[in-house]
Amino acid sequence: MFLPGVDMNRIFLLIGLVTVIVLLDCMPYVGKGRGGRLVRVAVECGVDEVHISGVLKNKYYANHRVTPAGTFPIRLGPKDGKVSVNNREYRGSLEVRKIDGNLWVINVLDFESYLKGVVPCEIGGISERQLEAAKAQAVAARTYARAHIGQYSELGFDLYATVQDQVYKGIACERTLTNRAVEGTAGEVLFHGNQPIEAKYHSTCGGRTADFSDAWSGASPPYLRSVLCRYCTRSPHYEWKKVMEKGDFFAHIRNRLNRINIVLKRGELIHSFRITRSRRSHRIKELFLTTNKDEYKIPNYRIRTLFGEPGDPGGLLKSNYVYVRTKGDEVIIEGRGFGHGVGMCQFGAIEMANQGRNYRQILYHYYRGTRIRRVR
Repeated sequence: MFLPGVDMNRIFLLIGLVTVIVLLDCMPYVGKGRGGRLVRVAVECGVDEVHISGVLKNKYYANHRVTPAGTFPIRLGPKDGKVSVNNREYRGSLEVRKIDGNLWVINVLDFESYLKGVVPCEIGGISERQLEAAKAQAVAARTYARAHIGQYSELGFDLYATVQDQVYKGIACERTLTNRAVEGTAGEVLFHGNQPIEAKYHSTCGGRTADFSDAWSGASPPYLRSVLCRYCTRSPHYEWKKVMEKGDFFAHIRNRLNRINIVLKRGELIHSFRITRSRRSHRIKELFLTTNKDEYKIPNYRIRTLFGEPGDPGGLLKSNYVYVRTKGDEVIIEGRGFGHGVGMCQFGAIEMANQGRNYRQILYHYYRGTRIRRVR
């Protein structure tokens, strides 16, 4: 997820993980939102060694080095309410597992403590005036976590601590204001019918959010339909533009086709392309690429990979809300928004809070037909 006010340099290192999910030709995982107070978060994945601190059999181990040699799993409890992994502190307890010869470290903690390490990483820096936006983010993040319990049960955890699920950085990420937002919405989850929703969110929609089917394959859930958003115009990503020479543009497209599993034959030249759009959200629905030998249909969820450049976040184009035109020897890409565009627009939520809307109004604007319930 692409977010206002966070350390984007770190996020960009993680953002490549999103491609795995974007390219899946299926509905994202939505669990049944089982009850319970604990969530299991993978904070280190597939590493050769790790340094952990915590209590094992009534003895405190400080910065203890763990390698794949040994007996697993290893479970450590907190000292003064904290454990640490590679000098990063977390609430709750730790479990170290060995999977395929490598170490995975899982932080086990209650939902509300988890959210305190998520909300500020996702919504970014906010002011007192924008507290309602942080509350909306807290409910969305809690809903996402609840809906994804058991997602990676075969690996022994529920969520990754990265943009593959939600960015979670433990105690160091916590802020007084966002902690208040979490506490002020404790247990609140968005439901559609009797199931927690797939609470997608993104940085900037560019004036209108996307249907679920504009970003992924499959039918759009009724609560993830495109809605008008007049609130994110102050985002630095609201409108943007790229200009390339025609020759460079088509050479770039040819090179990027390999990333979406299309390989042009020797002597096969790109002649042109045409685009179909979603009538509601105006985002690219499909791109048809014509060569001197064939035509290739490229679906919406591969567009950002196809048009992306190494300098773009994660190598992905900011969004698929783009218009492509030629002018002389130039190809001009004019775009709007940042992220997949589905669900809550974070810059929009912040501006709605600035205008006096409360978190329920914000959430019900972006997730139509849902209701907030308190889950224990």
